[in-house]
Amino acid sequence: ELAGNYITDDVIPQRRSTARRMFSICCIFDLLLVSILWTIIAINHYGDLKTAYKKEIKEFNFKDSMADLMLLSLARCTVLIIHYWVIVSKLQITIALTTIASTAYMFVKLVLFTRDREWNNFETYALLLISFLLCWIEVWLFESKVLKIENQVSRYLRPKYPNEHSALLGPPVNSSGSDFNYSAFVTPSATIPPTPGGERLQIEAAALDPRGQMLFNVAVDAHAELKETVLWPDGWTTELDKDGVKIFSRAQRKASNRIFLSESHFLCSLEDLFDVLYNQMGQVTEWNQSILEVEMLERFTQNLDLVYTVGVGGGAGLIKSRDFLTLRYWLKERDMYYIVSRDINDPIKPASKYPRGFNGPCGYVFFPALDGSVKLTYVVNVDLKLPLVPQKVITSNLVDVVHEFHMSLRNKMDDYVELKRRTSLYSS
Repeated sequence: ELAGNYITDDVIPQRRSTARRMFSICCIFDLLLVSILWTIIAINHYGDLKTAYKKEIKEFNFKDSMADLMLLSLARCTVLIIHYWVIVSKLQITIALTTIASTAYMFVKLVLFTRDREWNNFETYALLLISFLLCWIEVWLFESKVLKIENQVSRYLRPKYPNEHSALLGPPVNSSGSDFNYSAFVTPSATIPPTPGGERLQIEAAALDPRGQMLFNVAVDAHAELKETVLWPDGWTTELDKDGVKIFSRAQRKASNRIFLSESHFLCSLEDLFDVLYNQMGQVTEWNQSILEVEMLERFTQNLDLVYTVGVGGGAGLIKSRDFLTLRYWLKERDMYYIVSRDINDPIKPASKYPRGFNGPCGYVFFPALDGSVKLTYVVNVDLKLPLVPQKVITSNLVDVVHEFHMSLRNKMDDYVELKRRTSLYSS
């Protein structure tokens, strides 16, 4: 399932993709629309619903009644919902059989249907046509949306070297004071711990208090939504292709802000990149020009913590500095690392002198590229709550911030790798 959303048989089996949800809603809409139209037409013809029920259902005649179209829609909806929503199947045979059977039934109905001339034949033929179109729209949705998107997810996740398309998070950063407790961000072993399996994660979550369990569930949902963002194939607009950094954006379906996805490559190991982006988050103000302040607030498990950050403003003064209360969650699946972030409302850090910003599910996804580098995608999903500032100003500012982030991180990783090399030579 993909984040809130995509369903893949072995990755997130308990979730359903938004495309699958849309398909299921369409099936229900089919039933409701046909039922309402039949009711309106029948009452208009017979005068009241009681008489319509008697003539159309109790005294049903295939050549004269139209109630069977409603029952046909009910049967089709029931079969499709059970097979594709409840069972979460990807087999096409069910929708193929229901569509062929419905089409054949309606064709026979059209040929044999007779009405006395007092009946408005246009209404009945319109009902037949609408029912026919709806069942074929369901086929189109399942083929072009559900299967297309979910198969993309499977291809992306299952190969040893995934598809060259991924995602990232947070905003860029800059300087801060040097008196900082870096150890608060480092995992107890000071290295990347072994990735807990699903069972281990559930055991750790069960040991948390109710608040911690709630935040763990929020993080798991954010992880799924990040996958959906990274793998969503349509609607992306290229904002920048420069210095080996590609930045795309698209409008969101349920929010006013745009979401940004950027990609670049790094000559380092996966572990080195994880160390800088997650374990050394406390040092981010030393190399990232967009962060003024960072503070570790609470660590729940080795995979889940709560961080407070302050981001710089921009847009020629139109965008003021903002603070963020961010839940961070990391996970490794095969050769792919996820570092997921999203904002939460929590009394642990009341509002400060800065207006509070809001981050939807965002984060970093990185994995080995075919050329031997590490492919990093950075997803920024921030809502600055600035209805009076033109979207073009916000977009331009965020594109600059994301580009600067990649360039700064590239310099940081070069220094990090070089320092490790010198330390290794010195030790040997």
